[in-house]
Amino acid sequence: MRLFKAMSIDAYRQLSAARLFWLTLGLSGLVVILYGSIGFNDQGVTMLFGVFDVESEYITEGSMWARGLYVGIYSVLVTIWLAWVATILALISTCSIFPEFVSEGSIELSLSKPITRIRLFMMKYLVSMLFVMLQVSIFCLGIFLCVGLRLGEWNWMIFVAIPIVSLFYSYLFAVTVLVGMMTKSGIAALLVTGVFWMTLFSVSVSEGALTTIVTGEEVQIERYQESIDKQQKQLEEIVSKSPEDFRIEKREARIEKMKVDNKDSIEFLDKIRPWQTRISWMLTLLPKTSQTIGLLDRWLSSDDGFDLAAIMRGDMSELEEMEDFEPTSHQALHRESNRRLQDEYDGRSLWYVIGTSIIFEGLVLGLASLIFCRRDF
Repeated sequence: MRLFKAMSIDAYRQLSAARLFWLTLGLSGLVVILYGSIGFNDQGVTMLFGVFDVESEYITEGSMWARGLYVGIYSVLVTIWLAWVATILALISTCSIFPEFVSEGSIELSLSKPITRIRLFMMKYLVSMLFVMLQVSIFCLGIFLCVGLRLGEWNWMIFVAIPIVSLFYSYLFAVTVLVGMMTKSGIAALLVTGVFWMTLFSVSVSEGALTTIVTGEEVQIERYQESIDKQQKQLEEIVSKSPEDFRIEKREARIEKMKVDNKDSIEFLDKIRPWQTRISWMLTLLPKTSQTIGLLDRWLSSDDGFDLAAIMRGDMSELEEMEDFEPTSHQALHRESNRRLQDEYDGRSLWYVIGTSIIFEGLVLGLASLIFCRRDF
């Protein structure tokens, strides 16, 4: 316990000397203040503590849309601030911790303690992670107070961001530790981690784009087949009543065109699906950074449909009053594709999102700890 405390103090001094820890903490506080400056009244939304007013018929004080907007903004802040800006600053702050830890003149003192190397390595890793958890905890506490004071809703699920963001950061930090152990260079560790992060982002975006295309094509094929069957049945009724009906030729031409379009969609789906499968398997083996952060949206989203996603779509009305579209219309296909795509991502288990990512992280940390345990200092 004494060694853990000593390592924590040493890491604190190192981060304080870099100034980025306090810079990130200060910027997080500024983000929380700006978030808290957003309010609601009978006319709409207020910003900067009432300096600016945005009139809205639906987003007013006490409305479900106001709640959906405010909580939705929090999810966006986690994605943009904690998962990008703050993470970059944290990686810059912590990339040199392990290289400096194993440098000559520093590691000897730690190794002189009556503790195994693997335990020493894991303690150093956990100490480094604690400072990230501290940053996220302070941020979530500020947001929790803002939501409680603005909406009168003390939503404890906001603190779910602490383990989620910490896990997200640990995927990247594990790579930083491994490269730092191999090269003893904080700059090299930071650069390699940045490339690795961009690779994860590219694979995730590719998988999302291909899954969107595949889902859209599946919906379109289903709708085409339903329309063909419906048109074919209507044609048979017309022929049975009047074989000379002038509508028969036009109906046959329409059915033929729909069959051609449906065939083209099936052929395109057959070409694109193998690529989507390959990318999906690749993503399964890698840490799922985007989907890990996406868990927050899944757990904070409202089941009643009054959320930020509905506001961005322009669904500013009761859901049962929304316009009905023809099954094969562009609007209907787009809405059904989005619904199935959301169900697909929401249906992915914690084992898939977090479990497989932790396995990858464990392998990386295992390799780094092996290097640490076997190296002569």
